[in-house]
Amino acid sequence: MTILRMAIGGTTVCEIVASLFLLAGSGCLFMRDPLDPLGALDHRAVRELSQVEQEARGSAAYERARHRAESVTPGMSVAEFEAAMGAVVVVERRGNEDDEMHLPRRKVIGGLLCRVAPSGRRQRWVFGYDEGGVELIGFAVEFQRDDPEEEDWVVRRIDWSPSDECLTAEDPSTVAR
Repeated sequence: MTILRMAIGGTTVCEIVASLFLLAGSGCLFMRDPLDPLGALDHRAVRELSQVEQEARGSAAYERARHRAESVTPGMSVAEFEAAMGAVVVVERRGNEDDEMHLPRRKVIGGLLCRVAPSGRRQRWVFGYDEGGVELIGFAVEFQRDDPEEEDWVVRRIDWSPSDECLTAEDPSTVAR
C-alpha cells in the first residue's frame, strides 16, 4: 500500500512539475508589457517620441486607421481594439541603454486625436488628423463599462459622423482609461 501511495504521489508531483513547465513555456508565468497585455502589438525603438506622435496625427495615419476600424466589433476589449487598430509601443532610445523598461515609452494609435469622457461609464476616442493647421474629425469609437471603479472597457459602437471636438491639447496616450 505504501508503494502505491508513493507511485500516486510521485505521479501527482510529476504532473504538477510538467504543468509548471508548460505554463512557463507559454509565457503565463512571466509579466507581460503593461502597454501590451495581449502581447499582440508591434514594438519599435525611435529617436524621438514627439516625432512619432506627430506622424500619428497626420492624414496618412488617419486613412490607415479608418480602414482598420472596419474590423472593430462591439464587445471588443480595449486591448483587442488596440491590436485591431495597429497600435504600436514605441520606446525612445537615447544611447546604449539596456533596460528598455526604464526608457520613455508610449503606445501610439494612428489617427487618435483625443479621448473624451462624457461620464464615468462612457468614453469616446476621437480619430481624425491634425496636419498643417487643418483638423478633421473622421470617426469616434465609443467605449462603455458597467462599473466605474473597474477598467473593463469594451467597444460599444463606432460613430462614423461624430460631432465631437478635441478641445484640449492633451496627449491622447496620457489620458486615463
